Amino acid sequence: MENQLQKMNSTFPSSMGGSVAVHVAASKAISTLAGLIVIDVVEGTALASLIHMQKILSSRVQHFSSIEKAIEWSVKGGSLRNIESARVSIPPTLKYDDSKKCYVHRAQLVETEKYWRGWYEGLSEKFLSSPVPKLLLLAGTDRLDRALTIGQMQGKFQMVVVKHTGHAIQEDVPDEFANLVLNFISRNRIGPRGVEIPGLRRPFQSQPLK
Repeated sequence: MENQLQKMNSTFPSSMGGSVAVHVAASKAISTLAGLIVIDVVEGTALASLIHMQKILSSRVQHFSSIEKAIEWSVKGGSLRNIESARVSIPPTLKYDDSKKCYVHRAQLVETEKYWRGWYEGLSEKFLSSPVPKLLLLAGTDRLDRALTIGQMQGKFQMVVVKHTGHAIQEDVPDEFANLVLNFISRNRIGPRGVEIPGLRRPFQSQPLK
């Protein structure tokens, strides 16, 4: 149970951006949208986490004597596995509280509780209905729910399981993540004539008959 709570602690708070991206893509509000990449956000996992969120947030360390202590906590607690990435991403999530003489979390997640279920209900169907090329990066196949499993079998999106990472794939293995994004861009020829990336191997393209 402790390991499961640690996984939820790292998954839920940082998956809100993925939910926003999926909702925007499905709404077709951006006519120039060329692709959608979602990092380890799945409706089933997120909804299953909701009943545990109050316990997770109440047990979360709230005060840090220094930014370095917050970075150490993020790595030791399992939300991040790459301390170099943590040194870049954690400081902007904190603010110094003059009254308490310490650093605290900038975002007060508990205040957004009434919105949690709405962020994730129907997320898988919205992802599948987004009318652009889609890439779903997962840290493990256990995160797939039924709708996504069927959609993946039907070839409705590209899926890559990135092993030996936690929820924050882009931070745990930034080089591998960058290559996956570049290959997604190249594969789907995103851009006016497709994006030309030096040194990146393009998928095979047949030549017109002469």
